[in-house]
Amino acid sequence: MEEYPKDKQNWLVFTQIGLQMALTIGLGTWAGYWIDGKMANRNPIATLVLSLLSIGVSLFNVFRQIPKN
Repeated sequence: MEEYPKDKQNWLVFTQIGLQMALTIGLGTWAGYWIDGKMANRNPIATLVLSLLSIGVSLFNVFRQIPKN
């Protein structure tokens, strides 16, 4: 495997963190939307709860990964 210079390694790590955040928040929001679609009520409670939960999980993951780099 090819070794990258240190500045490119940092760039790749931060790109990975951003993609993980986007994927986590997107999946959480989609899951909430899907659950709300299956429920009979018209309130988007699951979307709201899962969106906020996925944002919290994403931020926790970022704070956990940042000190390593």
